[in-house]
Amino acid sequence: MSERRSRLDAGARAEAARAAGERLLALPELQEAGARGAVVAGFVATRGELDPTPVLDEVRRAGGRVALPRVTDGRPRLRFHVAAGASLRPGRFGILEPDSDCPEVASADFALMIAPGLAFDGAGHRLGFGGGYYDEVLGAGDGGLGGAGGATPPARPACVVAYAYDFQVVDACPATERDARIDCIVTDRRVIRCASGTPPADGAGRPS
Repeated sequence: MSERRSRLDAGARAEAARAAGERLLALPELQEAGARGAVVAGFVATRGELDPTPVLDEVRRAGGRVALPRVTDGRPRLRFHVAAGASLRPGRFGILEPDSDCPEVASADFALMIAPGLAFDGAGHRLGFGGGYYDEVLGAGDGGLGGAGGATPPARPACVVAYAYDFQVVDACPATERDARIDCIVTDRRVIRCASGTPPADGAGRPS
């Protein structure tokens, strides 16, 4: 999947981002979050990922707050801070991250989280890069904490949306109880509600 993403040319990448962005912005959960000034957690695209930046900019314009991830040595290892633009700097893996001085937001306070990944399926399974960072934040199993210090897993966000190219949706992803599930998949071609694992009836990519 990583190689397939990297082979996309700039035109195909831009068109996919435009189409997927329209579908994501049409989600009732995202519209409601922006309208009431709630927190939407996003990510900074890297390694050929579908870029959510235009969508996050619209969330800000609508009055919502956008939180972006920062890698730390604590638990969970991903911390989310309200940040944008000049407050971002390269982090541990070379990805732009918020400064630690930016306001931090707990995952329980997210109205919606936009999550990256390599592959997804209609049952809500997500395949990442194997580090378990998002599984920790989403409280899967023991929250990825491994029982360290009897730590309590973080509370799950109200809605978790995978944002990806349509070819990243597969029939089945390998998963265990320690792998966090997603609620919805938004691609450049459709929206899948993972409770049923089926796309909208009209196939137009609108939420079912």
